[in-house]
Amino acid sequence: MQQLRQQIEKGQRYLELWPRQRELAAIFPEPRIIALCLLLQKTAPMIACLSFVVQFLYFGPEAIPKALAMSLLVLSMPYQGLIWLGHRAKQPLSRGLISWCSEVRAQMINAGVNVKPITARACYMDMAQLLNDAYSKLNKAFDLP
Repeated sequence: MQQLRQQIEKGQRYLELWPRQRELAAIFPEPRIIALCLLLQKTAPMIACLSFVVQFLYFGPEAIPKALAMSLLVLSMPYQGLIWLGHRAKQPLSRGLISWCSEVRAQMINAGVNVKPITARACYMDMAQLLNDAYSKLNKAFDLP
């Protein structure tokens, strides 16, 4: 249970750290998952309640177990997204992404921004931190592949 909680917390940190840029949405699935998580965090309770009430009104008291199960499934969806983001955050980067992050880091160093080096064991959380720093600290947009 503790591991699941840590995974959800890591997913929440990753969600907050990932830069909200259109260019990244064409390359990575994170912006779509993040948008879905944020939408579900706002709407899932309402959808779950509405689903329960509608099923109860149409099918009567014998539908309570099914309606409750459906509502719990809907309520769990934002957490499922955060669990996926938490899992993704600790996955290691491919060699291609490591070299791309090194290029982004070099552009940041040329612009006078101090950033920590990208190691061969870097993960997606490290890349999110680098991209967040790049978008927030550089005046002009840097080159994307």
